[in-house]
Parts: sequence; C-alpha cells; structure tokens
Amino acid sequence: MTLDPIIISGPTGSGKSALALDLAERLGGAILCADSRQLYENMRIGTAGPTQKEEARVPHYLFHFLSLNEKYSAGRYIREVDHVLSKLKSDGLRPIIVGGSGLYLRALRFGLSDVPPSSPATRAHLEEECGRVGPREMHERLAAIDPLRAQAIESTDALRIVRALEIFQITGKIPSEQRRVDLSAVSRIEASWFLLEASPEHLDPRLKRRVRVMLNSGLLAEEKSLADRYGKDHKLLDTMGYREARMLRLGTVSENECIELIFRRQRRYAKRQRTWSNKEPWWTRLDAFQPRLAEKLLDTLYD
Repeated sequence: MTLDPIIISGPTGSGKSALALDLAERLGGAILCADSRQLYENMRIGTAGPTQKEEARVPHYLFHFLSLNEKYSAGRYIREVDHVLSKLKSDGLRPIIVGGSGLYLRALRFGLSDVPPSSPATRAHLEEECGRVGPREMHERLAAIDPLRAQAIESTDALRIVRALEIFQITGKIPSEQRRVDLSAVSRIEASWFLLEASPEHLDPRLKRRVRVMLNSGLLAEEKSLADRYGKDHKLLDTMGYREARMLRLGTVSENECIELIFRRQRRYAKRQRTWSNKEPWWTRLDAFQPRLAEKLLDTLYD
C-alpha cells in the first residue's frame, strides 16, 4: 500500500479534522498540522485544535508546539513537514496533512518563491507603527498598495499585514506578485489532495454550534491563561475567538453578542478560504456534508 500523503483542506468548520482522524484510524496513519494557528501551544479550544484524547488515538505532529513569542515561516514549515514525512515513511505510517492555511499548503506543493527573508529593522519599525496606529490603518495602507493581498488578509491580522508591508518595503514589489506561483506546475511532493466544499447555507449552522461548543469547553479560561502569560495585547490573541472571548470575560459584550461576533469572523474567514482555493485546480473536491464522506474519499483515492 502506498504511503503517499493525503492532504485535506477546506473552509473552517467543514469537518476536516474529524475526517482526518477517521482516515488515520482506518489506514494506520498519522496526522500533520496545516493550520497556522494550531501550531501554537495552549491555543487548543479557540483554534478548534485536536483534543488530548484525539491526539492519543493516532500520532499527531506539529500541533501546539510553538511558543506564542516564537517566529515561524513557511520555509520552516516545509522543512519540518519534510522531516516528519521521512520519519513516517520509515515507520510505515500514512501521513494525513490537514488544515486550512492556503499559504502553507501552496508552499508545501510548490516550494518557496523568491519572497525575501525578514529584515529585523524593517519588521521592528512596522510592528512599532502597527502598535501605534492599529492594524486596520495598516491594512488600509496595504490595500492601497496591493488590493489582492489585502483582500486575503483580515484587517485585524497584524502579523500578516506587517509581513506584506515589509516585503513591499524591502523589494519595492507588491506582495501578491512576489507570492505568485504557476498553478499548473508539478508538485514537489507526491500526494493526494482533497478539498471539502461547504456552501454557506450548510456551513453557517455548524459554525454557530461550534462557537457555542468552544465557549462551553473553556474558551474564556484559555484566553485568560494566554493573556496572563503573554500579555493581553499579544498579536496572536487577536485571532478570531480570542479577542471576542476577552470582550465577554471583561463584560463589554453579552454571551449572545460574543457568539455572533465570533461567528461573523469565522464566516468571513471561510469565504476567504473558498476564494483562495477556487483558484487552485489540483484539488479533488468533495461535498463536506455528504453521507459516508470517508468512504467516498477512499473510493476516489483507490478508484
């Protein structure tokens, strides 16, 4: 039996993780993270990361291992995935890579383009300015320079906004041009690529249910623990779910308002994920809500 990786992506809330766990148990596999937030330690609930019980069922790699103060890059991600893939091959385990971070998945498929390495001085200046004027103003600046890249980044995502502006300052070229790849090029890895498709009318109710589950599972306590350890203004704590949890914990919104705010951000993020993946022709697309989804994927895989 081939041990080539199975890659599963799709919009947030579409059931990627549950499907990956099911397949890993059926195939004797291990699960690798392709979610840029699930890489970070102690961000389990707010990122809908695997629980400790789920991690005990099959091997998991690259989940919740980074300090929030640790810098990370697509280049490091590729190196670490390649290392894990080599280990799993020698162990006879089928790799299942799951997540919705389109940039990491494109980097995994095509390698890195000529995006320049970070400049500490330029990055520090932009981070200071972002802290002073706020990410939304910086996002407006990015939109004036590169509307395409700005459209793909949430206006509160200070990390990606600063990186895009840094690329522009270093190279004088717009970031979306720097990141452009030939979408018909041959993949750098042999893998089967599956994309779960979920229409908003089917996905929205699931997203709302998931937000309630997060709150009932201890999201407020998780946010407080992270804020106490890293500071309430840490950039990663502006990730969807954590900012709203802090507002609820501090009493500036009601529980229903908190749920609605998180839901709206998740819905917008799912829309951006769909827009990104619609440009990618290599995916085998599956209806996320069809019955017997795992069996359908396996039928397609071994057809």
